[in-house]
Amino acid sequence: MKVGLFGLPSSGKTTVFSALSDGKANINEGHNAPNLYVAKVPDPRLDELTKMYNPKKTVYATIEYTDFPGLQEKSANSYWGNLRSVDVLVHVVRAFESDMVHHVNESVDHKRDIEKIDSDLIIADLAIIETNLDRLERNLKAGKKNELLFTKDVLIKCRENLENEIPIRALDLTTEELDAIQVYQFLTQKPFVTALNLGDDQNFSDFYPDLKYLETERKSLIFGLQGKIEMEIAQLEPEEREIFLEDLGIEELALGRFVRSCFQLLGLISFFTVGEDEVRAWPIRKDTPASRAAGAIHSDLERGFIRAEVFHYEDVVSLGTSKLKEEGKIRLEGKDYVVIDGDILNIRFNVSSAKKKK
Repeated sequence: MKVGLFGLPSSGKTTVFSALSDGKANINEGHNAPNLYVAKVPDPRLDELTKMYNPKKTVYATIEYTDFPGLQEKSANSYWGNLRSVDVLVHVVRAFESDMVHHVNESVDHKRDIEKIDSDLIIADLAIIETNLDRLERNLKAGKKNELLFTKDVLIKCRENLENEIPIRALDLTTEELDAIQVYQFLTQKPFVTALNLGDDQNFSDFYPDLKYLETERKSLIFGLQGKIEMEIAQLEPEEREIFLEDLGIEELALGRFVRSCFQLLGLISFFTVGEDEVRAWPIRKDTPASRAAGAIHSDLERGFIRAEVFHYEDVVSLGTSKLKEEGKIRLEGKDYVVIDGDILNIRFNVSSAKKKK
């Protein structure tokens, strides 16, 4: 999962990036190159399974962060092009006041900045649509029809809504319509988070009522964090970190909350594999059948899939490993079984069948 953080200069974007990367990312001194970090996805269930199975290694799911440089108007076109490569867009918006950090627009106004960036994203997508509608028209005149006509209709539908300030992600598009425009990587179609970077004395609950329309009308997620405090705590040793969290009344660092939000936006869940050698989390799309889930582990397991031995995290924690079979909690499921969040799978497969189908 690739997550891109972007925003105006002085929004505290890199501070937020450092907080979300658990304070471990190397930050570039310059402002022209993006910061990159691959973070483990925190999952208390995986920690508990590790205690139970005592494996040689534990493998967490990962999330890749890219902290893009602050947006400059003179390079906006290439900037939007770079953002198209990520799975989730995170617009970091400044809400904190500071005499030490100059705001690029002379004053702090989070709603103004949100509307400006949202408008810019719409304009960037409209430019892509106009370019491709012209190309489609030329191909249609050359006698190439069928799917091109369908794609043209979908692009016109998207254009009409964008002109009314409705992002593509807010449209109720069919699977066929989504497939037709997938190649364009529209920015307003991507899962979107508006991350409000708060000051030490600010509460997200005070801002949420005025920003709720972003969730209801624009189908984006609103996320609030005190970036500076979160970054400082993330850089502490675990023992000190717990003390500070308790003193500040913070139940959980932003990293855990943020990752769960991204999983939700992308429709992801996690299943696990367990054993003496390895305990591991595997992210997959919600409603994935068992055979395709097996393919997330290795393509051979999907090709030679026979059955999946399935039990659930909650059952193994409450009963222990020895009583699962006795209590009838271990099941054999076929290829069409839909894996649910927290399932633990042991895949049975035919080695010869897997090899034949290569």
